[in-house]
Amino acid sequence: MCQTTIEKLKTIIADDLDVNLKKDEIDENASLFEGGLGLDSIVIVELIALIEEKFGIEFSDLELNPEYFSSLKVLAEFVWQKLESRETAVV
Repeated sequence: MCQTTIEKLKTIIADDLDVNLKKDEIDENASLFEGGLGLDSIVIVELIALIEEKFGIEFSDLELNPEYFSSLKVLAEFVWQKLESRETAVV
């Protein structure tokens, strides 16, 4: 479910990125960029690589749209949809 995906993304941000954020400090509705979590472009690239690795998905060039990274909730929904479509394609 999407909430599980949000929790996994929070864990990745808190534990695997060098951002000085604790999991419980991460608001799923806050922007990932300035004015929110404050992630810069380098950290976003690292986050993308970690998501691909930990979820077993791959972002296409068209999917690297800032819109999908507007908040953790939006990103989680996008990742969840990719996981769902992958499972549907396998069946």
